[in-house]
Amino acid sequence: AAYIYMIRVIGPKAVPAGQPVVTRTNLVLFVLAMLTMWIASDWPVHDISEDYLYSVHMVQHMALTYFLPPLALMATPTWLARLLLGDGRVYTIAKRLTHPVVAGVMFNAAIMVLHIPLLVNESVQNGPLHYLLHVLVVCTALVMWTPVCGPVPEFRMGAAGTMIYLFLQSVVPTVPAAWLTFAEDPVYKAYDRPDRLWGIGVISDQQLAGGVMKT
Repeated sequence: AAYIYMIRVIGPKAVPAGQPVVTRTNLVLFVLAMLTMWIASDWPVHDISEDYLYSVHMVQHMALTYFLPPLALMATPTWLARLLLGDGRVYTIAKRLTHPVVAGVMFNAAIMVLHIPLLVNESVQNGPLHYLLHVLVVCTALVMWTPVCGPVPEFRMGAAGTMIYLFLQSVVPTVPAAWLTFAEDPVYKAYDRPDRLWGIGVISDQQLAGGVMKT
């Protein structure tokens, strides 16, 4: 609703006459972003990831961190981003947070926090906590992706810097991925339950989750 309001009501006043408020690409990417968020957050993905399979939980996190944020950023026209950020304190804070080093550290710190066994076991039983953790990972992922494909040109890196930056994003997840893949016992007790979905054992589920995370 906010997106429609911005492009229908505010956009025509903010964009010079003769220029499109949004492009067809913006609209397609916005629809894809919303579909991604819906599929990742609703039945059956949400129910399976919360109650049965940690590997599906990892697929859910993949959608929320690697698919949704870049789609949402590329769906945002530059005029809208500048209007929301302004040219004062908010703009300055956003520029500092989206510096590649800061953004990368924030995102990877959130990823590590999300795999702490105590938090994972508690979030499965605690809906508000689970929701807040997803808000945390989506927000830090938006910050992380901004230097790559954000709507504000001066926040983005060049091609060489982008390649190095994206490669480095694959390093930290290797730690929890290896931990899950080679663990001989269940890491997350909340998923060690007798009723197994599709006959997938808890250790096989962990190994699959580690593979998804590394991918």
